Amino acid sequence: MTFGKIAYALGVAAVGVTLAIGSSAPSFAAKKKAAAAAPPPPPAFCIEPYAPVCAVKGGMKYTYANKCFAASDGAKMVSPGPCKAAKPAKKAPAKKPAKKPAKKA
Repeated sequence: MTFGKIAYALGVAAVGVTLAIGSSAPSFAAKKKAAAAAPPPPPAFCIEPYAPVCAVKGGMKYTYANKCFAASDGAKMVSPGPCKAAKPAKKAPAKKPAKKPAKKA
């Protein structure tokens, strides 16, 4: 039984050394900056009634069926109601082609 006691003592010593070495190493997790809290996930599905809203996503305005759909698409609501259509740029008046002078015979 002496061999069993020696093997047990060596096993306990190995575990103790492993714990001592593992606990003395610096913790990398403690040095990391706290990650910013992620925004809450959007609702899985929208059951709100139709109430159009104008929202901005990626610098462009879009009309959504309601604010739930806008939020689930990641857009920021700008105003209630559909987005106003952008006015088209005025065209410059067309220039008349210059008349060619008549050839003299």
